[in-house]
Amino acid sequence: MEFEIVLLGPVELRVNGHGEALGTPKARTMAAALAVDAGRPLSIDTLIHRLWDDNPPGKPRASLHAYATRIRQRLRGPEGDGPDPLPQQAHSYTLAIDPEQVDSHRFQRLCTEARALSDNGDDTGALALFHRAERLWRGDPLTGLTGLWAESVRANLREKHLAATLARADIELRLGHYAELVPDLSTLFEQHPTDETVARQLMVATYGCGRLADALRTYDIVRRRLSEHLGSDPGEELTRLYRRILDRAPLSALLSGPESARVVPVTLPSHGDLVGREEEMRALEAAPRTGAVIALQTITGMGGVGKTHVALHAARRLADRYPDGQIHIDLGAHAQGRRPLSPESALTTLLRAFGVSAGELPDDLDELVSHWRTLLSTRRAVIVLDDAADADQVRPLLPGSSASLIIITSRHRLAGLPGVRSLFLDVMPEDDAGRLFRRLAGEERTPDAADVARIVHLCGYLPLAVEIAAGRLVSRPSWTTSHLIKKLSRAPGRLDEIRDGYREIAGVFDMSYATLSPDQRTAFRMLGRHLGHDFDLYAASALTSLPLDSAERVLEALLDAHLVQEPSPDRYRFHDLIGEFARTLDSGGKQEEDHRLAVERLIDFYVRAAERADEMIHPDHSPGKTPPAPAFPLPEWPDAAAATGWLSQELTALLAAEQYARTRGHAHLAARLARALARFLDKAGYWAAARDMHEPAARYWLEAGDRQAAVRALIDLGTTLTRSGDYEPSLAAGHSALEVADALDDPEAEAEARHLLGVVHWHLGNHEAALSFQTQALERRLKVGDDLQLSKTRNNMGITHLFLKNYAAALECFASALSGFRRAGDVQEELKALNNMADLHSITGDQESSRRLLDKVLGSPHAAANPLTRATSQVNLANTMKMPEELNEALSLYRDALLTLHRLGDRRNSSITLHHMGLAFEAAGDDDRAAAHHEHALELATGIGAAHDRLQALCRLGATERRLGRTRAAIGHLEEAVDLADRIGATDEAAQAQYELSALRA
Repeated sequence: MEFEIVLLGPVELRVNGHGEALGTPKARTMAAALAVDAGRPLSIDTLIHRLWDDNPPGKPRASLHAYATRIRQRLRGPEGDGPDPLPQQAHSYTLAIDPEQVDSHRFQRLCTEARALSDNGDDTGALALFHRAERLWRGDPLTGLTGLWAESVRANLREKHLAATLARADIELRLGHYAELVPDLSTLFEQHPTDETVARQLMVATYGCGRLADALRTYDIVRRRLSEHLGSDPGEELTRLYRRILDRAPLSALLSGPESARVVPVTLPSHGDLVGREEEMRALEAAPRTGAVIALQTITGMGGVGKTHVALHAARRLADRYPDGQIHIDLGAHAQGRRPLSPESALTTLLRAFGVSAGELPDDLDELVSHWRTLLSTRRAVIVLDDAADADQVRPLLPGSSASLIIITSRHRLAGLPGVRSLFLDVMPEDDAGRLFRRLAGEERTPDAADVARIVHLCGYLPLAVEIAAGRLVSRPSWTTSHLIKKLSRAPGRLDEIRDGYREIAGVFDMSYATLSPDQRTAFRMLGRHLGHDFDLYAASALTSLPLDSAERVLEALLDAHLVQEPSPDRYRFHDLIGEFARTLDSGGKQEEDHRLAVERLIDFYVRAAERADEMIHPDHSPGKTPPAPAFPLPEWPDAAAATGWLSQELTALLAAEQYARTRGHAHLAARLARALARFLDKAGYWAAARDMHEPAARYWLEAGDRQAAVRALIDLGTTLTRSGDYEPSLAAGHSALEVADALDDPEAEAEARHLLGVVHWHLGNHEAALSFQTQALERRLKVGDDLQLSKTRNNMGITHLFLKNYAAALECFASALSGFRRAGDVQEELKALNNMADLHSITGDQESSRRLLDKVLGSPHAAANPLTRATSQVNLANTMKMPEELNEALSLYRDALLTLHRLGDRRNSSITLHHMGLAFEAAGDDDRAAAHHEHALELATGIGAAHDRLQALCRLGATERRLGRTRAAIGHLEEAVDLADRIGATDEAAQAQYELSALRA
């Protein structure tokens, strides 16, 4: 399917040559807005501005979505296949088509090529291209579309059309097409009664036809019009032409007469060499050669990121392409002590730079704009508009149709400028920041690469901060890089240290802060008190005490001012220096009290939101008393997966909130948050963080006399201690929980406490005691009738039966647990049961069934969400492999699992994995490596008191040492194994150790 989007006339989509309607005027406006910037992302805010100016409807984003759906359907055609032509990204839409499929882009490309041919002397080829471009016009651009943006684009396209018409007329005059041009130029002269270029061309055309009187009359008409309407006389070029015609000069003299000498201004300020920024420079150098406007903005947007430096470097590097001048003008949006430059003042400065005398400058803004665009229409210059305040300041400074390049720098988003391409500038990569620091400070002062890396990190990789820090080091010969690090690291913060005699980084930020409204400043200061790395809209609402829509508007304003970042959709963060700046804005007194209350609101928000997420993920969990409704909105999630995702995103802030509450007199909130996060932290493997929470939570609930909550906290603590191999403290927590639960007469709490004790005794190798506690837990859970909890108990009983070699009982427990988990829809627990069943098959010799189940577990996308389940499945799969044929594959699985277990801090499963790696090396005949792994496994098992794992490691280490001839060590380890096996009733391991001892003594 071939299609084009028509903008040069009524907006429509033409498919295979036939026009198709695009719906309502607003839908056509959105199609036009996207087509003007085809291939480039357009922010939703920009689209809203283009469609509705400053008066959007109640739900503009919903309307945009509806229009986008309609446009997408039209572009895809009836088949609806192929890639999405209108993908939506983070707060933006992109019309993903070739700009050549838009007639206005094709028009501009043809005109550019025509001018290039004409410049090279090929007037015939140029004229053919201009005629092709002219045939694309089907009427007034964007016919029927209303609004400021549509009118702006329409005016811009009309100017480009006029410039193309005049360029074509010049070529036709050189080719002698005088008579053919007169009718068109006469019409054009009526449409543009004071345009001296049109008048000049009409005078030459009529003179070329032998109509001397008409040529002179045209001059009289334009002279009278200029006097009446503008109070001025014709320009020097038109007057000179008039005199030549009076003198009856030959036509060749009129067409190729000498031009007045041009002023070629170069006002770029001096600047240092550019370090890095290769990608940004490539983007600038790849700019179109005609009519290019590039806006340099930043993702972080803060002052000091190097926008001006990049712009100046680009202007100087591109000077050979733009021989008619290289201009820099400071628009002063953030100049201290003065207002931003007005468009009138900026245009006056620009025109004077190009040699226009003060007497020739008009007073009216529109006339200044016209004069500026006329001047640039015949020039190729590069112009840097530095530190722009907003689009209104910049818009009058843009050329109409010109081969010049305009580079704009701004700390604000410049929405509503037609034809602008955005180049976002971020902080420097670490390596480039280090190179910059070393270049400025000198290689002899920066010998330690680690120190340099630390310094640029403390500077936030912000070029200005790096430059100032290097300057401080250079100006103080006695300082070293380590001393500078101490200065930058000490309290109260870095901002006071990133300064020199002329600049300070805090002052740069303060200028951006000063542009905010009072309400935005208050919100900025409060958001600086957030506890995590980033935050969402709901956390911002809680901190600022603003409704969601008001908080969103504030965040948009801060994004526009580049005082916050949006690293992913609807997630916000501060650059660390700007965050520190926000926190320094406290002035004590009431403001400090307001900020304390803001943080307490944030803590309350995180407690309530975490409790809601826990209830959604674990609907079997009874939340207890419902607290009063919050004074702020809470997130709504469509399902448990979304709630889990929110907990993952907010984890840093949640942990910080718990610590803040615990240490600042809000132990009750800290204990509630610990309970709400318990299951998530357990499944995700954050056991160290969980232990730090659960120990004080258990103490708090016990001291507060809330025995129900105390049981939960003790069980959470015992579970976490078990995970990390701290079995004795875990056993103590379990018995404390059992004591409190029995006094409550709560069957569910009694079952949970016994379940925990069963797990701890199993880890300690006390399998009979473990089975006893698990049986007691099962009896109590049968009374409650909770299918999911019953299945968890049966799953654990199956593991214990497996170690007691009761294989039939183990299979029955696993099968029952598996059915229960599937009925409950708990995929994570189902994977654990499958893993255990695979272990049973492997132990009983059915390796094929074991592998089939483990492949199913590891192939499940849910396995990735539980790193412990995935790691144990990898170990079990490796255990099924044949040695030595599959040794490398098995070792790869073991090592991956071991990395995960080390990260989780799971010493018990790390010991088991090392033991199995030792067995694999034994089977492969590599006793040296086998002994090393058994020894490491023994060390871990001994440290955590895992008796059964310690016994297995002793037996295999002794056997391996026997084969290696380490007789004394082997005897010691095997005798220790016999003694331990007798104590825990492990008859098989005792027999194995006795056999190895006998072989050794023989």
